[in-house]
Amino acid sequence: MSKSPRNWPQGVQYLHSPVYHSSIPPSIVSLFRNSAASSSSTSISSLSSIPIAPSSHIPNQTTIQKIELASHPAHGQLGLFASKKIPPNTMIIYYLGQVHAEQRTTSDYDLSLIRLPIQENISIASIDDPGYIHIGIDAEFMGNEARCINDYRGIAQRPNALFKEVKHPTTGQIRMSVWSGTKPIPKHEEILVSYGKGWWKSCVLGKRHQIRRHQKFV
Repeated sequence: MSKSPRNWPQGVQYLHSPVYHSSIPPSIVSLFRNSAASSSSTSISSLSSIPIAPSSHIPNQTTIQKIELASHPAHGQLGLFASKKIPPNTMIIYYLGQVHAEQRTTSDYDLSLIRLPIQENISIASIDDPGYIHIGIDAEFMGNEARCINDYRGIAQRPNALFKEVKHPTTGQIRMSVWSGTKPIPKHEEILVSYGKGWWKSCVLGKRHQIRRHQKFV
């Protein structure tokens, strides 16, 4: 079993790489695991525009901490903080979890990764959006430090980080990553993103029991 970082939540499996759920057809799994090496019969042109993650990515730039500030929306829960100064426009971490093709409306950790057109030679048993397959990453029961990142609303004036789809520089895997914005993130500062106004509204209305994220497929 992989060694988990300090303050890692109990009952959640720590990951170093994505786990693929059975809801994704084998042809799509193959495409995601190595999009660069996929055959032309299963290749999808929209994937070619996804940039390759930097091979010089610096690991261990973050630390998980319990939120002690009483005025913080996630008081008593976890947040992700910079363990060193992070330069602007820098990849911080991958967002890992279970990659799936389901509608997981009860998970606060389900992030939309990509919406792909279905080609005739790709067989899908069932799908809610005709002609497309929606791929998500759910870190509710398995993931890495990125699952602890909070939304900026109620904490800061604006997010200091953002999500970007990338390809792993070695394996070619399509992944979601978290990057710093146009300004550096000081050491000890909480890493904050925007999960969208719809997600925040659901939190305010009490439909989410904790300050996390939930992006429905659109």
